[in-house]
Amino acid sequence: MFEKSLIPSTFVFDMDGTLLNEHHELSPLTIRALNELRESGHHVVIATGRHFMDIRAYLKQLGDGIATITCNGATIHNGDGELIKRELLPLAVNEILLPLGEQCGVHLNMYTDSEWLVNTPCESMLDAHAQSQFFYRQIPLQQMLTTPALKILFYGENAKLQQLKTQILTALTVPIHLTFSDEYYLEAMPKNISKGDALKTLVEHLQLPLANSMAFGDGFNDVELFRTVTHPVVMDNASEKLKQLFPDALCAQENVADGVAAFLYQHVL
Repeated sequence: MFEKSLIPSTFVFDMDGTLLNEHHELSPLTIRALNELRESGHHVVIATGRHFMDIRAYLKQLGDGIATITCNGATIHNGDGELIKRELLPLAVNEILLPLGEQCGVHLNMYTDSEWLVNTPCESMLDAHAQSQFFYRQIPLQQMLTTPALKILFYGENAKLQQLKTQILTALTVPIHLTFSDEYYLEAMPKNISKGDALKTLVEHLQLPLANSMAFGDGFNDVELFRTVTHPVVMDNASEKLKQLFPDALCAQENVADGVAAFLYQHVL
């Protein structure tokens, strides 16, 4: 059982399904809790599948000065927004993954250094980005095949994505990291790129304490992060499969109930 006397010194937070509520917003209570955490001398890190450009509005709400892991670890920035590390997928991956995704009938997306690119419009994907105003630009598939990407993501029905994952693992000879951020998103990053690997790089670069660290998350893209920190905290809205992977993890209430803030005020602040 977690005790206040064992307060971690580095706190890592996923965004969607964790810090953000059902409207993809930071609630006033969540902002207050993270500000109090920082005022108490603790280090706060954001670790998300979102693009760095996609979280700047949230960082401003939190008072800036927060180090970030974005694109599931493909990019790492310090608290001043300066790039620490960046990894791109080999173009050979584009040439295999994107046509397979098109054949499976799912939406194709990629994050570049500065943009979110798609080959066909998908209005339902835009709601989550209303706060940040980070929206996609449509380009032809042929152009996507030759565009260097930090991350390729597929959006669609879970059954189609599971089928696609199997096909990718069969067809691809170049090692990559595949993960589901939730049941509707299958994401591909370079090999050895994950939130957990990125956190190891970040704490070494900034000399942050990893002992007694704590991470909050709800998706399978948080698995490596949970394995890196001392205290993983699984959101109650996470899937049962994720909870079963970490049976000894602490649990926070659902994101729609300000679960992160409630946990911090009960156990830490």
